[in-house]
Amino acid sequence: MIRKLLYRFFLPRLLVKTCEARIPRSGKKGEEVNCYFVALDRDDIPYLWVTEIDGDRLIGLIWDGNSYSKETKISIGRLDDYQLNITHYCGLLEVSYSSIYDFSWNYFTRIIYIKIQLINHIDSFSQYFFNKKKLVTKKRMDLLRFMMNDQLDRDHDYINKRDLMTKIYTIRLFLHPSRDAQKKKLKLYLESLIESGELREINNGYVVTGVAISTIERYEEEERRHTEAVKLQRKMFWLALAALIFAVAQTGMVKLPTLIDLTSKDGLNKAHNKSN
Repeated sequence: MIRKLLYRFFLPRLLVKTCEARIPRSGKKGEEVNCYFVALDRDDIPYLWVTEIDGDRLIGLIWDGNSYSKETKISIGRLDDYQLNITHYCGLLEVSYSSIYDFSWNYFTRIIYIKIQLINHIDSFSQYFFNKKKLVTKKRMDLLRFMMNDQLDRDHDYINKRDLMTKIYTIRLFLHPSRDAQKKKLKLYLESLIESGELREINNGYVVTGVAISTIERYEEEERRHTEAVKLQRKMFWLALAALIFAVAQTGMVKLPTLIDLTSKDGLNKAHNKSN
């Protein structure tokens, strides 16, 4: 009884704002969307897209396996034989309800919409600080390592430029003021890696080749040798400095105390006399 009253109260209000066949999901048009998609399913299979209400009858299009096409009518009294799904396209967001009770609760309390507003504010706050950050482009070899590791973790080999940028910088990149500059830099790096054989372009995506492994291993070996050379140079410097100090001390120009015991009276007097 209560369910039928809710149907009669809400369905006319929802169907006044029924969605068009094509719903913009991006850009300014997407942000202006405010419509409802009311659907009936049978055994979790799409059955009817409800578009109008005429008294006690619902008018809609039946699902033919590929699209909603043939028009039909059903009585509101038969709604209990189906699964009701309501999707509210609110700007670029989508809010789904699995029953008339679920929709009624959120319609009156506005809880879900309060959550959405809160999330939007938090997201805008985070985006503001992200936009203040200076984006650092990964160096050529770091980018190659990243792409190789990412490819090993994926089920498919290739990745397009958009997905790659999203993984490197997160989706917030596309609202960052320097996004275009980062796209150009990344494109140049990718073209460089293609020319040298580490990448191959397939279906507007990029695949890491076997050449990348030898390139990375050779680079890491060179890095290891460079690090060891730097460490050796530092050791030689300190050894030479110690030898120089020892040589100067041997000439008598500098006298190094063998030991000063600051815990004894004589040691304190010696330290005091030297400081004077």
